[in-house]
Parts: sequence; structure tokens; C-alpha cells
Amino acid sequence: MLKMLTCLIIAIVWHLGDSSPMIENDRKVRYEEYIIEHEISATQAKNSALTIAVSSFRIPPGCQNCTDQELRYCTGSDLINDHCCCDKRFSESLPFIPHTCYSGTTLCRTIAADCEEYYRIKSCCCDRYVLKLEAEIDERQQFL
Repeated sequence: MLKMLTCLIIAIVWHLGDSSPMIENDRKVRYEEYIIEHEISATQAKNSALTIAVSSFRIPPGCQNCTDQELRYCTGSDLINDHCCCDKRFSESLPFIPHTCYSGTTLCRTIAADCEEYYRIKSCCCDRYVLKLEAEIDERQQFL
């Protein structure tokens, strides 16, 4: 009888340990599920870069000369981060850059001051600059 009672207590403790609310909360805090919001493959980006003319991007009125910091923003992951945060699935404004955007339950944070600043830097500095760089990379790869 004592052996049976001990087994029952061990089974109850084991079961309670598996379904503890604290453990469930820990799991929710540690893991966030993300889904792919949209994705541009390297092949898609290359095809797009080959078909888009740099001259098709007009520099909007009011743009100043781009700073080195803004150009670094254009060529780093900051531009993609802000694109994924600000553009969402409304329009694909960077079809010539391979990237994957994810969406989750947390609000995204821009690297630029806000989405308006992202749009300004993107349209004044990044569009033409990055497309030129992508075209140069494609030309170099053709010779290899």
C-alpha cells in the first residue's frame, strides 16, 4: 500500500511539473513565432536588377547630398530592417535586393528615426545607389 501511494504521489508531482503555469509562461517569453511576410530570392533580385533602369528612380525635390552614414545605411542590414518594418506587404519597394521579411506579434523598431525618415533616405539616397551597386556586382559575376 505504501509503495502504491508513493508511486501515485510521484505521478502527480511529475504531471504537475509538466503543466506548471510558470513553465508555460517561460516558454511564451522565450519563444516568439515568426512567419515569413515576404521574400525576394537572389535569383528574383538579380532578374529585377537587370530589368530596372537606374534612371527610372527620380530623386525627389528637396533631397540633399547623401552623407557617408546614409550610404552605409543603404548598404547594410539597416535598410532591410526598416523596409520590413515600414513597407510591410503593401508594396515591394526593394525587389532588387535579396531579403526575407518576417512578421511576429511584437512591434518592430526602425533603425532610422521613424518610417518617414526611412522613406526619405530610401528615396533620396538608397534606391539609385543600391541598384547601381547590384548592377556592378552582376557585371563582375558575368566575367567570373
